[in-house]
Amino acid sequence: MSAFEDFLLLAPREVPLGGPRAMTVHRTLPARATSLIGAWCFVDHFGPDDVEASGGMRVPRHPHTGLATVSWLFDGAIVHRDALGSHALVRPGDLDLMVAGAGITHSEFSSPDTTVLHGVQLWYALPDARRFREREFLVATPAEQAGGPARMRVGLGALTLRAGGAVLADASPVTTDTALLLAQIDLAAGTSASMDLDPSHEHGLLVDRGTARLEAGERSTTAAPRELNVLPDGASSLTLTATEGEDLRVLLLGGEPLGEEILMWWNFVGRTHEEIAAFRARYQVEIGVEDGPDGTAVDPLTRERAGLAADAEQFGPFAPHTPAALPAPALPHGRLRTRGRVGHPEEHPA
Repeated sequence: MSAFEDFLLLAPREVPLGGPRAMTVHRTLPARATSLIGAWCFVDHFGPDDVEASGGMRVPRHPHTGLATVSWLFDGAIVHRDALGSHALVRPGDLDLMVAGAGITHSEFSSPDTTVLHGVQLWYALPDARRFREREFLVATPAEQAGGPARMRVGLGALTLRAGGAVLADASPVTTDTALLLAQIDLAAGTSASMDLDPSHEHGLLVDRGTARLEAGERSTTAAPRELNVLPDGASSLTLTATEGEDLRVLLLGGEPLGEEILMWWNFVGRTHEEIAAFRARYQVEIGVEDGPDGTAVDPLTRERAGLAADAEQFGPFAPHTPAALPAPALPHGRLRTRGRVGHPEEHPA
């Protein structure tokens, strides 16, 4: 039996991002009902925020393991730095993708000239066979496809959209370690669009603006701004209707089922409690806020699978003269629990 035979609504919850003077984001994934849509394991929607009032995005250096981050902006710009030496300005229309591999640190600050910040940040979990791969950072700018009442940008994967007699089609040249779909769809109020989906993949739709009616086979639902709806398993098509009154903007997410249990805590994705504890300890040593026996070396599995030298940093290096790194929170007293398609609420999200 399918895990989800009908649409599953994931309502947003407000979460502070980045410590002191944190901006508020609206998090829909992970959720109690499910932790994954394909390999997508984390979705934060933010804005539109008046940066003068909110302070904007101010997330100092922090770590990641076993995942890739994706930033997708509607308004404003973000300055990205990471341990690879990348220093990039991410703007609306860009796909910003960073693969953490065995470990990376990065920082994100809204640019000085940003007055309104609005967008989505996502993570996807790396499959076990690829989670110790080399780190990577790239920025791609997918072309906008427009026709009839619709516009579309495909950041990852491929999509064909039919709306008002027009056919919009595109495929991203960006490759990922598991098959994924990320596409922005803009639709004029009072109009509809349809698209075919891979029925072997899992899909979800996040509403940014407007109200949507979603139809997949005999199932249907209505979605409001900031809500993420998981589509019924096996859906081979989706019809999207923008209700009257306001143009619609959504992100369509999808991907092949990850098919693995993962463990998520703070900014780390791993497979065991002991592994996450080792990631935390090593990071704390590298940023100079804790010490441990023998300098708390990189754990043997990470060193072996990532091919790290004995004296290598797992998370560094990082540009000097930047704001102090965020220390990791304390681990909970109990053992961390793994997450599959159905999971548990995130603990201590960054």
